[in-house]
Amino acid sequence: MFVSIRGRVLINVEALNMTESVGNYVKHRRVPVILPESYTTYFVPAISGESIAHGFQMILAEEAKKKGLPVCKLCEKGIFLKSTNESVFKEAFGQDPPKDEFQFEKTVISNCLVEDVGGFLYAPRAGGNVKRTSNFYTGYMIPTKEALENVVIEPQLHSRYALGTPPEIMKEQGQMIYYVELSSAVYTFSFDLDTRYIGKATFVCDKAGQEVVNDVKKRIEVTLDAIQKFSIEFTFGAKKTRFLPVVEWESLVIAVSDDVWTVPSPFAKNYVEKTKKKMEKVNYNTKLFVFPDDGEFEEVVVNAIEEAKKMI
Repeated sequence: MFVSIRGRVLINVEALNMTESVGNYVKHRRVPVILPESYTTYFVPAISGESIAHGFQMILAEEAKKKGLPVCKLCEKGIFLKSTNESVFKEAFGQDPPKDEFQFEKTVISNCLVEDVGGFLYAPRAGGNVKRTSNFYTGYMIPTKEALENVVIEPQLHSRYALGTPPEIMKEQGQMIYYVELSSAVYTFSFDLDTRYIGKATFVCDKAGQEVVNDVKKRIEVTLDAIQKFSIEFTFGAKKTRFLPVVEWESLVIAVSDDVWTVPSPFAKNYVEKTKKKMEKVNYNTKLFVFPDDGEFEEVVVNAIEEAKKMI
């Protein structure tokens, strides 16, 4: 079963994905984007796929713990090192890593839903790498085509006061001034889930697709629950404790299919029409759920996830 999500979301006054600090100046992430007609390149604010993936995996870990599915010691804390090497594996699972490649992947899958769904790359110095590709896919959120030319990144001045604080504590500094770059834009959003290999081995060729756990259906259901919560609550991004953005979904399309079937890019406003035309020509028992056509945002997400569960 394949779930494909595309949407356009208006986010005002956001600092969801920052990069480096230069002195007291904190910069927003920027990426180059080309307009189709003129081929003009703009450097615009963006939110990385890594940021989105981190937020989703946080929810996935929480949902897994609630539903009694295993999560390793690091992933349950939001530390997604993902079995990078021997020391990380020992810290996460409390045992030495198996030498056999199939047994290694089986051990990780069996003991951590996050690494089962989100993949990992084991790369010890002594060799014997094991790779598991993520079962979910996401990418950069960028301003939409219609908003691209009008997007602005603006630094905001902030200050922290500590008047009256003893000099030996503040080193004679009673006020700290700093700048944080903010932006507002209509962003694209994309997220896909392929359940084909959840709970199954993938690395060793002659054992690819072999189930290594006995609760595959429950793992997929919990992953879908995580997608539902993640989509509705918009649980990703940085600096939300003091720069909580104003978020409003403009449109959303969720496709649930028996095979790989992706919703066209929401970069252009007519992506909903493109999606419906695509389904007329290519259909793998595909069902579409569209906001605002099919009801309120939360209703559309919930209905889509419930339909996906029926197809497991």
